[in-house]
Amino acid sequence: MENPRRKSVILLSGGLDSAANLAFTEHFDEAVLAVTVDYGQKATKPEVEASKKLCNYYGLKHQVLDLKWLGALGGSALTSDDIDVPKMDTAKLDDVKTAAQTAKAVWVPNRNGVLINVAAAIAESMEIQQVVVGFNKEEAATFPDNSSQFLGVATLSLRYSTSNGVKVGCYTDMMVKTEIVQALRNLPKKFPFEMVWSCYHDGSKTGGKMCGECESCKRFLRATA
Repeated sequence: MENPRRKSVILLSGGLDSAANLAFTEHFDEAVLAVTVDYGQKATKPEVEASKKLCNYYGLKHQVLDLKWLGALGGSALTSDDIDVPKMDTAKLDDVKTAAQTAKAVWVPNRNGVLINVAAAIAESMEIQQVVVGFNKEEAATFPDNSSQFLGVATLSLRYSTSNGVKVGCYTDMMVKTEIVQALRNLPKKFPFEMVWSCYHDGSKTGGKMCGECESCKRFLRATA
C-alpha cells in the first residue's frame, strides 16, 4: 500500500529554498496553504509578489501574515535602513569566517523560531500535521536555524505545544543549493526559476531585478549557473 500524501502548510518567502520545498511538497505530498510573512524586511514586496506567482503556478492558496513587530526589534541589515546589507564575493561563499560575518549582519532575532510557531498554529487550526520550511545544508554552516538539528528540536517542541503534534519537514535540509537546483530540474513539472526572488533587497535601485551582489543572490546565481 502506498503511503498517504501528507497535507502541509508551506512557509514561503519566494526564495529558492522555500520555493523548492513548495515544488517538492506538490510532487511528493500535498500542499494545502502557503504562508508568506511580512516581518518588516526590505524585500517584503518582491517576496510577496514572487510567492503569489509561485502559488498561482502551483494552484495553491496563499496567505500573507503581518509580523512587522519582529523587524521592529532592529539590529538586522534585512530590516533596518540604518544597516547596509553586506555585499559578497562569489569566491568567498565557502569561506566560513566571511559567511559568518554576513550571517551576523542579516540575523533577525529568533525569526525562524517565530515563523515556524506561527505556521504551526495555523496548521493545527486546520488539523494539518506538517509545516514545510526551506532549509539547506550550505547555509546551515552559519545559520543554526537552517539546520537538520533545528528541524528536530522544533518538531520536539511542537509535540508539546500543538494538540495534533505538528511536525516540521524539509526536503532540502541535507542538500547544498546546486543539488537543490538539479533536483528541481529532474521534477516532471517544470520549475519556474524566473519567478523566484532570492535577494535581500527590494529591487527598487536595480530596475526591479535582484541586486546580484548580496549573499543570497550570489548563492542563487552560483547554483543556477
